[in-house]
Amino acid sequence: MKRLGSVDTIRFLSVIAVIAIHTSPFNFQEVELRQKYYYLDVFINQIARFGVPFFFLISGYFFGLKVNNGGEPLSVAMKSSKKIIVLFLLWSLIYLTPYNIMGFVEFGIFGPLKISYWRLLGLVSEPLDFLFQGSKVHLWFLVSLIMITLLSGIFLKYNKTKTLIILAVVLYVFGVLAKAYSATPVGIELNFNTRNGPFFGLIFFVTGIYLSSKTPKISWFKYGVSLFCMGTFLHFLEIYLLMKGYGTPLKQDFVFGTYLMGVGISYIALSKHAMLSLKRTAKLGTFTLGIYASHFIYVDILLSIDKKITNPLWEVAFVIIVLFLSIGTVLLLSKFHKTRQLVV
Repeated sequence: MKRLGSVDTIRFLSVIAVIAIHTSPFNFQEVELRQKYYYLDVFINQIARFGVPFFFLISGYFFGLKVNNGGEPLSVAMKSSKKIIVLFLLWSLIYLTPYNIMGFVEFGIFGPLKISYWRLLGLVSEPLDFLFQGSKVHLWFLVSLIMITLLSGIFLKYNKTKTLIILAVVLYVFGVLAKAYSATPVGIELNFNTRNGPFFGLIFFVTGIYLSSKTPKISWFKYGVSLFCMGTFLHFLEIYLLMKGYGTPLKQDFVFGTYLMGVGISYIALSKHAMLSLKRTAKLGTFTLGIYASHFIYVDILLSIDKKITNPLWEVAFVIIVLFLSIGTVLLLSKFHKTRQLVV
């Protein structure tokens, strides 16, 4: 299937957004600095929330294109899921290895081994964590993508499109009420993080399937910008009102406005706007999955350094360093046949 440069460009921007979330720029350890930069920390963390919704939606879009071109829905879903399952298991194994070389500094000569051992003990004591997010927290995305792909394949196979849409909406509403809105009168108390599983991803995936039946237009760019701005406004308004009214933390994975952020950025990507035809950026966008999967290695390694540095310039540098190290890793792994499947 022909790649879209504009989509790959937004893919690359989205993975930078994810790295920004995980490196937590301007979230200082020192109380005074943390208070000084608190709202900048929150702003970066929340404006970057478009990334994962975009990944879900664009996955649904290309899934839909395959089905529209004659692919049997469940067969397409099974084939896609098989690849993701392999990726999930391989990267889960990698994150159990003693890769964190800074463990030598913190815990002595056997530091990296100790860190791996402690992570393994944590998974053994909480087996559901491995089921829903593997050996590293960000791998939850792969598990969720597997679930929503198979769900969509099953429902489409039996021509239950309307039922699939209703299920997607219900799961999203339930997920938001049980997480960001859990402290409100309409909230749901659960001993489970609804970020995991199919709760949030399915509605984006189904929206992507819907968009795959439409012909992209250049006007989608302006439409997407409007939707993204509207969604961003609603997202920030929601987290503010939840904080003021119920003491809910400002940093949230998903609220209702996040849906429009994800849809808006996807319309922008699919518009094929000339502004997004950046060859180098688009090329890097083809390695987004590998960058996403590998970046936490460098977040972990550099985290002990990050905790000791209080210079704001480092906060920006941390994101850039993790990004470039991840890109370098992916480009290296992509050169070898046996490791290429880890990153593409």
